[in-house]
Amino acid sequence: MNLISNKDLYDLVKSLSKSEKRFLKLNASATKIPIELISFFNKIETEDVYSPEHYKIKGNLENLYNFILKSLRLFYADSSASFVIKDEITNVLNLFDKAQYKQCRKILNKQKQEAYLYERFHFVLELIGLEKMLITIENQFNIINNTLINLIKEEEEVIKKAKNLGEYALLYSKINLNTRQKNKAKTQQDLDSIASFLNSPLLKNEKLVYSNKALIIYHHCRSVLFCRCQDNESRETECQLLLELMDKYPKLIEEMPNRYITTLNNLINIAFEERKFKTCQTRINDLQNKATYKAFNTTDLQLKIITNVLNAQLTIHINTGNSIEAEKTVVEIENILKKYQEKINKEEEIVFDYIIAIMHTYFGNYKKAQHYITKVLSQGNKMLREDLQSFARIINIGLNYELNNLKQLNYIILTLKQNKNHQISHFKTENLILSYFEKLAEIKVDKKENEKIIFESFKKDLAEVMKDPHEDNVNYYFEIESYINSKLNGVKMSELVSEKYKQATLS
Repeated sequence: MNLISNKDLYDLVKSLSKSEKRFLKLNASATKIPIELISFFNKIETEDVYSPEHYKIKGNLENLYNFILKSLRLFYADSSASFVIKDEITNVLNLFDKAQYKQCRKILNKQKQEAYLYERFHFVLELIGLEKMLITIENQFNIINNTLINLIKEEEEVIKKAKNLGEYALLYSKINLNTRQKNKAKTQQDLDSIASFLNSPLLKNEKLVYSNKALIIYHHCRSVLFCRCQDNESRETECQLLLELMDKYPKLIEEMPNRYITTLNNLINIAFEERKFKTCQTRINDLQNKATYKAFNTTDLQLKIITNVLNAQLTIHINTGNSIEAEKTVVEIENILKKYQEKINKEEEIVFDYIIAIMHTYFGNYKKAQHYITKVLSQGNKMLREDLQSFARIINIGLNYELNNLKQLNYIILTLKQNKNHQISHFKTENLILSYFEKLAEIKVDKKENEKIIFESFKKDLAEVMKDPHEDNVNYYFEIESYINSKLNGVKMSELVSEKYKQATLS
């Protein structure tokens, strides 16, 4: 059964870098593949838009797709630890079959050292298995390089490390799932859940960590949990320890580049949350500079860097009231989304759409804001950034209020009140916003002129709710206090937000 579609081939060709394309064509010339395949490749390469009529010959479709994959394997064979070690293991087996035991030993020792450096424990175990075979032969020639007793002890230690790494990987998966369901801590129950993770034996201290890879996951887990309970001091400590460890062992950056990039982005978020915009910009620049590093030279990681940088820059521009730079950044974002389309995942699109909606809300462009909020709310998967989708529903009420969509407003409020009962957890501020917009909707329908009185009461009750330190997290999603003050004082919300964080640009 053919699993490759016309669009699959088009997307693969379009994903190739200049160097990958150059290598493919050189490889085609060296291996003398049919000229029609390269002609077919060239035709696809020059297409700006996918054209189904160019893909009529199924044989060419499958052959070209497979040839591209083969070329990519060859292109990255010398730079990927996995490729190199796997090839060398094959070489050891071939040399063993040819009775070239001395060369066999040399390669085996070198690859075992490499496998340990990259902490590829499954390869170490495979090499230990080969070494057991080799020792048997070496003993017959009275050559002593190692003993079976030592190998058994080594094997036990490697299995212990591999199992330990698996335990930390599983723990991270559980924490990640829990975080996706409940982002920031909103209730005491959330805090208790976070504390139970932090007090679990694997995360209590480093005594149960048996490898550097496991230690990286250990710090990553703790940073995620400290993020959830808004302990930014501890969160930053964990991030810095993780980066120091990976910088000390650069091979691990190649092994776990995603965690490195994620940690740099976490430091950006910490600086923003602590309202240190100057530090935030320095860290954005640092992340941007990492795009040139070999370890991050993949489409996936390049996009991760680009999207993180643009999100952070837009957020700073919004909070400093810089509408010109904010608009420029939005244009960049729209171009990136258009250029990479299906390569940027839905979660990143939600973040983009949400931040752009916030920007237009702060600057008073309610119609545009509603367009982007609607895009956030149109996602079928409610597990994708549940926190943003939840706040998007709240903001949607405010936008409908500002746009005088009064017929829809009461229906939306009623639906939201019903859905709140099924929501995993929510801020008290969310309930307060919901109740006050219900009152505001009523007075607009009745055309009464006591809107200001409602907003004054809203401000008073919000100040009471905000005495709970965890409710301050709401301001990372939407500056509700600034919105109320803008309604009371007739000042643009963007001006109030930028004034509020004026000092943030200095640190």
